[in-house]
Amino acid sequence: MRRLLFVFLLCLAPLSASAAPLDVAVSILPQKYFVQTIGGDQVRVQVMVRPGYDPAIYAPTPRQLAELSQDRLYFAIGAPFERAWLPRFIAANPHMRIVDTQRGIQRLLPTTGLPGANPNPHIWLSPPLVRVQAANILRALVAADPAHAAAFRRGYAKLIATIDSVDTRIAHELLNTNLGNRRFMVFHPALYYFARSYDLQEIPIQIEGKEPSPRELAALIQTAHRDHIKVVFVEPQFSQKAARTIAAQLGGRVVSINPLPEDWPAGMLAIAKALRTALAQ
Repeated sequence: MRRLLFVFLLCLAPLSASAAPLDVAVSILPQKYFVQTIGGDQVRVQVMVRPGYDPAIYAPTPRQLAELSQDRLYFAIGAPFERAWLPRFIAANPHMRIVDTQRGIQRLLPTTGLPGANPNPHIWLSPPLVRVQAANILRALVAADPAHAAAFRRGYAKLIATIDSVDTRIAHELLNTNLGNRRFMVFHPALYYFARSYDLQEIPIQIEGKEPSPRELAALIQTAHRDHIKVVFVEPQFSQKAARTIAAQLGGRVVSINPLPEDWPAGMLAIAKALRTALAQ
C-alpha cells in the first residue's frame, strides 16, 4: 500500500511543477497587459514601475529586487531606467533571461537633433509596434515553458485580435474623420509613435527630460498660436507647470492623458478620444 502511494505521489509531482505559474517581470504596466493576455494563468507578472511613477528615473524598491530573484524572464522595453538597472537585475538573478521586446522595431530619435539624444521609448502606444512586441513575448514564453505553448498561442491570437480592434477604432476616430488640426501639444513626448500611426504630429514641451527655457517656452507659445492649438496635454507622471503656463497664454486648457495604462485597450481609446475632441475644435 505504501509503495502504491509513493508511486502515485511521484506521478503527481511533474503535474504540480508544470502547473506552477511562470514568474516573470516587466518594466511598465501596459506590458503586464500584453504578457498576461498571452500567458493567462500560466504566468505571474511583476511590474517594476509602480502607478504614478516616472519610468525615466524610477528606482526599484528592495522588495521588488528580492522578488526579482525568483523570476525566470524579464521583458525589457527600452524604458530609460532600464539602462541603469538591467545590469543590476542580471547580477541579482543570473538565471533570469532578459527578453528584448523591442527586437524588430526601429526606435526613432527626437527631432531636436541634440547630440547624445536617446531614442524615443514609447513603442507601447502604437498598435502596429505592439504587434511586434507581442510576437517577441510569445517566442520567449514558448521557449521558457514549451508545455504550455498551445495556450500561449491562443493568448497571442486573443491579444492580436484586441490590437487589431483598437487600431481600427482609433483609425476611425482620427484618420476617417475631418479634423480641424492634426498637430497637438503635449508636455512629455509620449505620443510620438502614436501620432505617426495616425497621421498626426506631436509638439512636445519637454525635450530629453528637460523643461523648456524661457526662450523655448516663448517659441512654443508662438507655435501654438500659429497652429491654433487650444489644448495642452499632460501626463500624471510629470510636472504640469510649463503646460499650464502655455495653456494660460493661449486662453486654452490642460487635458490629462495616461501613457501608462494597465488596461491598455481602454487607455488607448481614451487617448484617441481626447485627441479627437481637441483637434476637432
